[in-house]
Amino acid sequence: MCIYMKYSHFLQPRQGKRIITICLMYLLFSPFLYPMENNGRGTKAIGMANAFAAVADNPWAVNYNPAGLAQLKEIQCSAFLIPGQYGMPELRTCAFSAAIPFSFAVLALKAEKFGFELYSENEIGVSFGIKLCGSISGGISLNCNRIEIAGYGHRQKLLINGGILADALSNLKIGFNFTNLTGTKISSGEEKYPQVISLGASWLAVEDLMLSLEIEKDIRYSEIIKFGLQQKIIDVLALQAGVSNNPAKFSSGLAVKLFFCEFGYACYTHSELGLTHQIEITGKLFN
Repeated sequence: MCIYMKYSHFLQPRQGKRIITICLMYLLFSPFLYPMENNGRGTKAIGMANAFAAVADNPWAVNYNPAGLAQLKEIQCSAFLIPGQYGMPELRTCAFSAAIPFSFAVLALKAEKFGFELYSENEIGVSFGIKLCGSISGGISLNCNRIEIAGYGHRQKLLINGGILADALSNLKIGFNFTNLTGTKISSGEEKYPQVISLGASWLAVEDLMLSLEIEKDIRYSEIIKFGLQQKIIDVLALQAGVSNNPAKFSSGLAVKLFFCEFGYACYTHSELGLTHQIEITGKLFN
């Protein structure tokens, strides 16, 4: 999640805790960080450098492309944790998502929490993925986002995201996602929540090797090019790796299946801030 510059007007003179808040915001807004950077959810997606709009094959499709939910045939629940982004416990993220298939569509719910007692972002959302026709699926997400700074108030807004996923060939998928379709503003001013367009392709090169390439464009900033891959080693073990630019980031991850659970780990490196670790556990309740 991101801390938005619009909220710098909350920082009026204050002592003690204010200093910590300013230091954290300075770190996140320093020039070597991409503005409004989204570090992702789900270890598989992060391990593949978030090149996931054309993959979107688990409950975290709610963040990357809700159309991908239509691929899910089982009830799946996932719990995700970043203990401290860039090693800072104040930048902790906890998130949960669940997808439930019905005969006509797949419904998904999510809840996320970022930050600490002085600054926090919370988001809850509901998403739908549905087969539109033939090999084309569509999806939409409705998310309620709340940003709060202790002692200065909060902002709460509704965001709408939409996406499409299509099977172009037997082993090739094309995915498109648009974040903040309605251009919702953070406050009564001109600053908007990020509007991000993602266009990607995923290719099952061989039975156990998947490649994914994606271009992400915030309408106000330069594009990000992301490349990821997943290689299944054996039935219970898969490895991921990825790279992206603007800023340069390298990522890797692994997933281990045990009965009806899957345990995931991923990390990525930032050229200036070092490693960030994340863990996840996913359960499939029945076939």
